[in-house]
Formats: sequence, C-alpha cells, structure tokens
Amino acid sequence: MQTARGNLILIPVLVLVLGIVWLKPLDALAERYVETGFQRALATFAAARALNAILSTVQSASVSVGVGVGASVHPGAILEPIDDLVEQFSALMLAATISFAAQRLLIEIFGAWPVSIFLSGALVAWCALRWRGSALPAWLPKFALALLCLRLAMPVIALGSEATYQLLLARDYEASQAEIKNADLPDTTAEPGEGLGNKFKRWWSENTDVARKIDALRSKADALVAHVVKLAAVFIVQTIVLPLLFLWLLLWLCRALFGLAPRRVPDPQLRRRLQSET
Repeated sequence: MQTARGNLILIPVLVLVLGIVWLKPLDALAERYVETGFQRALATFAAARALNAILSTVQSASVSVGVGVGASVHPGAILEPIDDLVEQFSALMLAATISFAAQRLLIEIFGAWPVSIFLSGALVAWCALRWRGSALPAWLPKFALALLCLRLAMPVIALGSEATYQLLLARDYEASQAEIKNADLPDTTAEPGEGLGNKFKRWWSENTDVARKIDALRSKADALVAHVVKLAAVFIVQTIVLPLLFLWLLLWLCRALFGLAPRRVPDPQLRRRLQSET
C-alpha cells in the first residue's frame, strides 16, 4: 500500500523536477538577484577603496602639524587602525565581488543542456525501476541526487540569500554604505580647488584646541569602524553563511522528497526464498 502510494506521488514529483530543470523558471530570477548582489558588492568595494585613499591622504597630511612654538602632534596615528581595517575590508569586498561573479557562472554551467540531459536520464531511469519494483543499482540514486543538487544548488542559494538579505540585512547595509560612501575626514567644507591634505591642515589650524580636535577625529574614526564591521558582517553572511545553509537545506529536501536512504531493493525471488526458509 505504501509502495503504491509512493509511486503515485513519484510521477508528479518527477514532472515538476523535469519542468524546473528544462524550463528554468528559477534560473532567470536567480541570475538577476546575483547580478544585483554583484553590483552591490562592487559599489561597496569602490567605496572602501575611496575611503582608504582618504585615510591615507589625511595621514600623510597630518604629520608634524605645528601647535605652538617647538611642538608638533601626529593626529594621523589615530586613523592608522581604521586604515588597516579598511584595507582588510577592501580585500573582503573584492572576495565578495568574485563570489557573486562565480555564482553567476555556476548557474550558467549547471543550467547547460548536457547537465539537464544526464539528470533527466538518471531521474527517469530511477523512477521507472522503482515503479516496476525492480532492483535499483546502488549508484543510480546517488548519481541522480548529486546531479539534482548541482543543478538546483546555485538558483536556490541565490534566491534564498537575496530573500534573507531583503528581509533582514538591507536596512543595515544601506545605512552603513551611505556612511562609508559619504565619509568626510575632517568634517568640514572644502574651499574651491582645495585638496584633501590642505583641507585637513586648514581644519587643524582653525582652532588650537588640540584635545578637541583629536576627540573629534577619534569619534569620527570610531563611527566608521562600526559601519565597516557591519558591512563586513552583511557580506560574510550573504556570501558564506547563507549559501552553506541553503545548500544543506537543499540536500535535506532532496533526501526527504526522493526517499534517498541509499539501499538496494532486494530481488523478489530472493525475498520469497528467504521467507520460505524462515
């Protein structure tokens, strides 16, 4: 009874899977989401590089700025830790950009017709043998499952990651991205034709209150650190944590749908012989 019920469920499941494989309703949507993530990572990478250039310029312009007679300070040292952090963050964003590009390439590779043909053949053979109650080769379910996971993995990962981003991560990303992109060190308006180094020197010379200047610079740097760390967390979750999670969920779902506890179906004659002996 259970076998007959399973066979009835098997046909619509097979038709659904083959429709997804050949009609590719998920692929186009997944490619669009991956392209959106790629552009997002690329924009953040560009903002990180621009911020790194600003920090380096301010550091070089702030060395030995005179304060009074025979005294000098090095306020650029305050920015050195965040400068190192931004360099590491730039490397992370480059890796995230490459990750999105690789996802797009994998969607195209595993969506190609040779993969679909091999997968369709394996699934049809598997279902036909199971429907007839014939013995299943031990390698067939494993082969079909491996191909099915490879075929659907990247679209499912892309769709799940983007959905999670839109629901939980988008607000944090947009706020932190705006702060990084519009970072201004120091926080003052530049005069026409004035470079960043000269702007910093003018800002420093406007007031001789060294403690206040250093506190303002430190506060700005601390705020930028928080936003950089938040952006790094967003992209680590979207390009590493979520893909691994959705890949595991896909594998679990495939096992649940197709009953893939890999085992060989015993031969009917051998089964009757064993029953008669007992």
